[in-house]
Amino acid sequence: MTIKFRGYLKNNNQLKSVDESRLEKMAIGWIDYLFVFLIILYPLTKSLKLLISKYNGKILNVFLIDILGFIIVILLMIVHEYFHAITFSKKEDIYIWFQGFGMITHCTEIKNVKEYLYTLLLPNLLITLPLSIFVIFVKLSNPLILKMIGLVSSIIILGAINDLATIVYIIRNRKQIEYLQLSGKYMYYKKAYRGKVEK
Repeated sequence: MTIKFRGYLKNNNQLKSVDESRLEKMAIGWIDYLFVFLIILYPLTKSLKLLISKYNGKILNVFLIDILGFIIVILLMIVHEYFHAITFSKKEDIYIWFQGFGMITHCTEIKNVKEYLYTLLLPNLLITLPLSIFVIFVKLSNPLILKMIGLVSSIIILGAINDLATIVYIIRNRKQIEYLQLSGKYMYYKKAYRGKVEK
């Protein structure tokens, strides 16, 4: 397994593609996002409250703590994608890209439902979930630290939405899916027919 950091993704054509002729494109719907929104609503609200909490000190201090917060976010994003990457086998190269304001891990390895759920869940169980629990119960008195925690947790929780929506979609449709595979910028799956693979 080779994990490669490839810099900023300028064009989706840079992403490796496979033959998609016998695959179905995954279509994550509003129901998936709604379910995720309900899951993250409470910790996200707590995070935003911390972010906008009152501070009567110098604006410079807020600026500096925001810079520190963004540095922590970038480091957590890198670790998050690395956790995605290590779940793939040695069969193919794994690429990590910066895209927009976030990052993506891309590998065209074929995985079954359980394997892909593990890939999607791992970084969220190790980073997003503990951070969400922390912001719910945090009891600190330093308003600057609270603002930084609010900034970091808000971005990380929002950044998990696509992973979580994909998880919900896969779970809802698991009986129809034989395996999943990334190709270009989309996730595809091989449809299972009555418990058997289409030949």
